[in-house]
Amino acid sequence: MRRHFKAFLLGVAIAASSPLASARADCGKGQPAFEDTFQILDPGWGGGSTLSVANNALIIAPPAGYVHYALSQSDYYGDGSICVLEAITEASAIDSVQALVLFWGVDYDNLYELNIGSDGKTGYYKIERISKGKALTPVDWTSDPAIKFNIGDQNQVEVRLAGRAATFIVNGKTLTTIHGNPPDGGGLIGLGGGLNDGVSGKFAFQKFQFFNAAAP
Repeated sequence: MRRHFKAFLLGVAIAASSPLASARADCGKGQPAFEDTFQILDPGWGGGSTLSVANNALIIAPPAGYVHYALSQSDYYGDGSICVLEAITEASAIDSVQALVLFWGVDYDNLYELNIGSDGKTGYYKIERISKGKALTPVDWTSDPAIKFNIGDQNQVEVRLAGRAATFIVNGKTLTTIHGNPPDGGGLIGLGGGLNDGVSGKFAFQKFQFFNAAAP
């Protein structure tokens, strides 16, 4: 658990919850190398009151002012695609919460993350690198109409890893590509959620998968 000092989007405040509105875009082909459909809470995600499982979803509910990282201890992963359905299911201030997909992780002080948020009017994304416990921002908050932004809306997220390149795809649309420093021998992958000070919220993740890159 990391204290949350990040500046979030400025927008309208919303307090609501609704059933998940399912995304339609497909992600990954063939047999996944790893899959968690969240029938139970696998201890490989870690413990504590922040994590739970409900309705085939991993629920992350950090304390106000904190970001919670959950790195899967299933394996180290190289080239391929991370696929997950994510949604912000509760937020007292929609502009002050963000759902995270983690990749190229070494530990909780060294990883990369795709952040998805909203200002209540449109969806936003940001790419961050945590290096030795300090945050870098290869891509700052950027709006994109492909990202669903209402409470309960579900986004199909893919992070496609190939060498030093990471490409980010949401609901079938490619958002951007960065070039980073993946760990030798593969990295950890995972999920997370962050809340600004004084804000409550929950995040739901379904059908978390990793597909190895197809042979050339």
